[in-house]
Amino acid sequence: MLRALLQPLIAGLLLALMGEQAAAQACGPYTAALYPYARFYYEDPHTGPAGIDKDMFDELARRSGCQLRLVVESRVRIWDQMRRGGVQLTLSALVSPERREIAELVPYAQGRYQVLMRRELAARTPTIAAFEANTELRLLDVRGYAHGPTIDAWVLRMRNQGRLVEAGDFKTAARMFKAGRADALLALPSGWGIAMAAFDDPDELVPVDVTPNERNAVALAMVHSMPEADRLRLRRALQAMLSEGKVHEILRRHLGDKGARAAAYTGD
Repeated sequence: MLRALLQPLIAGLLLALMGEQAAAQACGPYTAALYPYARFYYEDPHTGPAGIDKDMFDELARRSGCQLRLVVESRVRIWDQMRRGGVQLTLSALVSPERREIAELVPYAQGRYQVLMRRELAARTPTIAAFEANTELRLLDVRGYAHGPTIDAWVLRMRNQGRLVEAGDFKTAARMFKAGRADALLALPSGWGIAMAAFDDPDELVPVDVTPNERNAVALAMVHSMPEADRLRLRRALQAMLSEGKVHEILRRHLGDKGARAAAYTGD
């Protein structure tokens, strides 16, 4: 009799515990944003969506068990949506104080913007100071991008002087550069090919490294409003990907050996 009375109670307790365990293990769904730029995200005509960030998010979701809904937005819209809570994660985020206010930033690679100029101008304008000294020169950038402290400060000065030209995305910026809307274009090495392809003679452009001593961390960004337990799962998944060489494998797949070595996170 007692056993018969206890069985429904025990079953109910077990179901409740299982429900609590499932709820505790649930992670997401979260909106994870990609932006179309060079090898970070692009549409392959044969296989569809591809790129470093696509592969990174797929691997993070698999390892963490978190449900990630991928969307594609411009960089400026991604950070606006992260402020508003419409997007919870993004990748390839250069670290800046403004972004730290919005999200936790977990580094996994590094990058450095350089300045693309026509060869003749590059020869006589090898530094930021030289560029600024010629008040006729204008700088072209993409809205919403961060570049590291030195170049971010330069971009702000150019804006204040009315010498900054901005585009909504990098492909548009490359076309504007070709059309002569500005004299220099900020670009990561992975984007040089896109800019050079806009010109009849790709050798007409050369990159100028104006911050040779800077190494800017590239990070996974997770908004602070995400539960700490879920951010921890994703942090641990990313750390495992780094320690096991998975991040390097993804970088090498899209950037080649040289590009992957240059982008490897050193922790400096």
